[in-house]
Amino acid sequence: MMSSPESCTEFFSSYEAREDAFRAAVNFKLARRYGGPAQFWDDFRAITSRVSAAPETGRIASITSNPRDCLAFASAEQVLSAAFMSCDKPFDTSLITEIASHYGLAEVLTQPVRTLSGGESVKLALAKTSVSLASSSKVVISSPFTWLSPANRYLLEEVIELGQRQDREISILALDGEHDLSAAADGPTGWSRIDVLPFSLRMSGVRIPLTLSLNPLDDAVPLAAVTDTDMNLESPCLITGENGQGKSLIARAAAGSLALRGNVSITRERAAESAETRAGLLFQDVQAQTLMRSFADLAAGKRGADRDAAVSVYNRLRDEYNASLNRAESSRWLQINEFDRREHSLLDVKAVLTAARLAAAPAALILDEPDWGLSRSSSIAFVASVIAVAHRMGIPVLLISHKPWWLPLVRSCLAVTRTASKAPGSEQDPVFTVSLQHGGQPC
Repeated sequence: MMSSPESCTEFFSSYEAREDAFRAAVNFKLARRYGGPAQFWDDFRAITSRVSAAPETGRIASITSNPRDCLAFASAEQVLSAAFMSCDKPFDTSLITEIASHYGLAEVLTQPVRTLSGGESVKLALAKTSVSLASSSKVVISSPFTWLSPANRYLLEEVIELGQRQDREISILALDGEHDLSAAADGPTGWSRIDVLPFSLRMSGVRIPLTLSLNPLDDAVPLAAVTDTDMNLESPCLITGENGQGKSLIARAAAGSLALRGNVSITRERAAESAETRAGLLFQDVQAQTLMRSFADLAAGKRGADRDAAVSVYNRLRDEYNASLNRAESSRWLQINEFDRREHSLLDVKAVLTAARLAAAPAALILDEPDWGLSRSSSIAFVASVIAVAHRMGIPVLLISHKPWWLPLVRSCLAVTRTASKAPGSEQDPVFTVSLQHGGQPC
C-alpha cells in the first residue's frame, strides 16, 4: 500500500513562510528570489562563504517550488544520467529509458529541459530523486500538489514509499489547502453570479519550435503543431489537460511570448477592429516573470501601459480581494503608498503583474495555475477578484489548472491533448500535435 503524502507534509499559510522553512531544511543553500536583487545577492554571498565550512553528514535531495530550478542539465536524459553518476550507481542507457518510461518522460527524454511543461519538470525531478535516494539521507519537496495533476500524484506516493523503505527522512512543505481536490463550494460571495463574457479563439497553421538553433543556416528545428481552431467560448474559461499535454504552450502562443509560425488570435465581443488580439499571461511561477525588476517597474508593464492606470487596477484588485476574503490574509496586501518598499509578498507581485497586464487592455488574460504560491482560500479570493475586475473592463479570463476548485465558477472549458507523431522531423510531420476541444459547461 502506497504512503499518503499528507502524512509527511507540513502546511504553511504563506509562500514566504514555506520558502523560509525550505531554505532551513536544505541548510540555507538556496538564495531567496522573493526579496529582490539585494536579498538574493546577500544570500548568495552567504552560501559561497560557507564553502570551506565543515562537510555535512549527509546529502539532501530536494525539489524546489519551481521544479525546473533543481534540474541543472540540458535534457531529461542528462539529468537522469547525472543522478546515477552522483550516487555511483552502475547504469546503462536501458535504465535511463526504463525510468523515463515509468515517469511518462519517454517522449521528452532528449527535449531541452527549458521546453518541458511544469508537470513534466516535476515528474523529472521525482525521477531524479528516486535515483538519488541511494546517496541521500533526507528528501525535501516543496509544493508538489501544485504541479502534479491528480492522475499523477501516485508518482509522488511512490517516491515517498521508496524513501521510507530505505529509511530516508521525507519532508513535504506545502501551502494550506494545496492538496485539496474538492470543488470550491467555499468560494466568495457572488461566486455563482459572475457575468459571462463571450470571446473567440482562432489558431491556424501554428508550428512552435521546441528549441533554438544558434546557427542561422540550420532550420532543422523540432516543431510542435497545433490543430487549426475556431471556437466561440465564454469567460471564465478553464483550460484542462494532464501534465505535459501542452496547456502552457497554448497559453504562451496566445500571449505571443514565444516564436511561432502561423496565426493565433483572441477576439473580444464588441471589441474595436484595432483591439489587441494577444492575451496577457501570468506565469505559474511569477518570480521567474519578474526578472528581479522593482515593484514600481513591474507596475509599468511591458506593453506601454500607463503606470497610473496599472495602479488604479491594482487598487481595484485589492479592494475586491479584501471583500472576498475577510481574513488575516487580506492584511498582507500592500497599500499603494508601499509600492517602493523593498520587500513584497508573492500576493503583491501576482497582483501588480496582473494589474499591469489588464491596464494594457489585452484580448484576454490567462492565469497559469493561479493557485501557485497561495493557500487555497487566498488563491480562490485572488482569482475571484481578477475575474470581477477583468470582466468590468470587458477582458475575458482563462484559467489553466489541474484543480477542480474552479468548476463552480467557469462558464466554458477547453480540453488540451497531445499526440506524438509516428515519424517526426519535418514541418509537415512535427514531433507532436496539440489538439483543442471545446468542453462546454459543465466541464
